[in-house]
Amino acid sequence: MIHLDRDAMTPLYVQLANVLRERIRSGEIPVGRRLPSQSELEEETGGTVSRRTIKSALEVLADEGLVQGVQGKGVFVIALPGKA
Repeated sequence: MIHLDRDAMTPLYVQLANVLRERIRSGEIPVGRRLPSQSELEEETGGTVSRRTIKSALEVLADEGLVQGVQGKGVFVIALPGKA
């Protein structure tokens, strides 16, 4: 289950991107593996976030060069995050 804090100053999409980035960093979602689908992520958050929020989180990770979408197949991890 993914818990996001609606009262935090950090936007929900950034919180979700942080959770997914940490899953990639920890190896829970290794390079080459598909991320959970938008509907799976929606379910993991208990349906508390919109698909737009999920899409925004995935766009953050794509902009960082960590994931890449493949038409009709999903979003895949293509790199590990740098050291923070």
